Amino acid sequence: MDKLLSQNFYTNIKTIVIPRIEDETNKLIIKNIDWENEANNYLLSLIIFFDKINLQDLKENNIDKIGVIDICWNEYGSDIEVDFMSDNDFEKAFYNGCIMNNSAIDNDKFFKTYFNVDGENAWERIGDDYQTIILAFYYLINDIINIVIQQNEFKILPKKTPYHIGFASFHDAERTNIFTKK
Repeated sequence: MDKLLSQNFYTNIKTIVIPRIEDETNKLIIKNIDWENEANNYLLSLIIFFDKINLQDLKENNIDKIGVIDICWNEYGSDIEVDFMSDNDFEKAFYNGCIMNNSAIDNDKFFKTYFNVDGENAWERIGDDYQTIILAFYYLINDIINIVIQQNEFKILPKKTPYHIGFASFHDAERTNIFTKK
């Protein structure tokens, strides 16, 4: 299997994520995560998610063409949701809020494997370090997004020119534009 994650990803984990982790046990866990496996799981989950998008559901939500794809960590259940906006002005697209909020990536296995807790109780168990773990996944999504957009399951979605992909750590957090296709 080809490596999905760049050296920059591992540098960010080592120099940004781990220094922000307060609990020594959590630091050790982060150092020992099989990040390539997690990247592969995320990639497959996103491909499956985009393959299952019902174009009729998009139309019923007034989306003929997608302007923004919103990837957002659900702070309450620890899964990652994907939503779509028709406006392709990244700053204005979120004005009306998220419409569909469909779960795309279930993080329960991740939290069970590494932290011995389900996703719904992860924040309580992990404490303040939980937000830093989300940062690690922000870097992971950034690394795999260029692979995701090359998949046929993604390519067939109706998109505007340009379209954007954003990421947020929480539902009410400001989105970061991680990709723009002009």
